[in-house]
Amino acid sequence: MKTEQKSYLVILLLALVWDTLFTFPPILLHFGINADIFYRFFQPICDQLDSRSFHIFGYKLAVCSRCASIYYGATLGIILYPFFRPIETARIPNPLWAAIPLAAMVADFSLNYLGIGHNTFVSRSITGGIFGISLSFFIVPVWISLIREFKTKRLPQHEK
Repeated sequence: MKTEQKSYLVILLLALVWDTLFTFPPILLHFGINADIFYRFFQPICDQLDSRSFHIFGYKLAVCSRCASIYYGATLGIILYPFFRPIETARIPNPLWAAIPLAAMVADFSLNYLGIGHNTFVSRSITGGIFGISLSFFIVPVWISLIREFKTKRLPQHEK
């Protein structure tokens, strides 16, 4: 298996593990198992408001709907990446592909924060998901390039 394919599988596995970490707590709670460590782990990076979170079995995920949508979207984008771009080339797309979804997400946040309007559970989820998908098309080629460069510099000349 080529370095690019291995790198791709590693980044996909990391994304799936990350998603599992914040999705797993409600399942643990459903079976009466304490999940505080998961909620504490994600607390510094997410507000974890109950009203802004997806729920499983009546328990909230360890992150809000915007964060969950960004992470799930990024994982979906990583899964879809090879269908849209060759893994071997690892080319970064035009920055507008991330800037536009980021601007939509920031606008959704800002309207609410500034008191101009109100974002909703749905708007937070949609803007987060679209941003996550677009972000994956930057993460995958950067990750593959980093691994490729690391491998090239690490190997002695006769093994290249």
